[in-house]
Amino acid sequence: MTVDKILKNLGSNFLSLDKGFVFGPQGKLLRRNLENFWFRSSIIMPPYNVFLTSPDKICETLENLKTRGVEERPLGIAMIEESKNSWNSEIMNAFPKLNTHRTGTITIITDTNEGKELYHKTQRERKIWWRKFSREPSRFKFTDSKKISKNKDSTEIAVDFSFGSIVIETISHQKDVKKFNNQIEMNPDVHIIEHKASLDWGSLALICDAYNLLLEECQLKLNPKLSPYKVGFHIPSRSDESSDLLSEKKRRFMLYLNNLLKSKGVETIVSTSLKGIESFQVPLVVTVDNKSLENGIIQVWSQLTTLAESVHITDLPKYVLSRCS
Repeated sequence: MTVDKILKNLGSNFLSLDKGFVFGPQGKLLRRNLENFWFRSSIIMPPYNVFLTSPDKICETLENLKTRGVEERPLGIAMIEESKNSWNSEIMNAFPKLNTHRTGTITIITDTNEGKELYHKTQRERKIWWRKFSREPSRFKFTDSKKISKNKDSTEIAVDFSFGSIVIETISHQKDVKKFNNQIEMNPDVHIIEHKASLDWGSLALICDAYNLLLEECQLKLNPKLSPYKVGFHIPSRSDESSDLLSEKKRRFMLYLNNLLKSKGVETIVSTSLKGIESFQVPLVVTVDNKSLENGIIQVWSQLTTLAESVHITDLPKYVLSRCS
């Protein structure tokens, strides 16, 4: 199965590569979720200070931090930008318009005695981070270490598929740094560790990793954390059933549950077609029957496990959040 075949089977709602990385409505949400998790893990959660800036403001940012006494190392500088660096040249040859991609970069300034250890620690953490989103974690591997220059080493995290490998992140270690960003003079005891993740190539790799062709029907078994929509509600249209009072109560009940989850920040989708809901690749689908109106018990079906569980409506937000956040 090729990249082109996978994306065509899924349709343009997720991703097209014909004119570069063109994300459809669901693909945009997937990449946004991936970027949010990257931001949280790489900028908010590290035990050292990390500051978000832009490529043209690095020097200004470091000078401002210095004047405020923020010099404790390790110290991280983060950037999110559109990069023109060439990645995955074999795939780019098939799709020549993939000349830019969105990247998230963390540059860590640290001391000589911590540089090598932090480099290897960062490698392990970054591979584990990617693997936790994967259906087949063993796909995510390190490439051979490269000697970029006398003082700089680099390695990559790549995802192996039958059609080849997709590089999703690079991690480098530079010692004896004299100038940061070729502008700022540094002490001779400074090491720099940098990890750059491609949010576009990463999204593509996770889509290919989650893709499953079963009985000529394609499924996308994404990690629920990354799914564009977490829960689908199947509400039959009024023309599909009798317009009696019981049917109308069921419709209102489903809409109430939908709004309840939305109020908790859960992405939901409502459709009059059960097949339509499944096409959105939601991990959880909610259905109700006549008894649900009496006892408040609903059925939550998982598209990942194909199993259904009975959940009381008061427990629905907690149930969904525990599986999708």
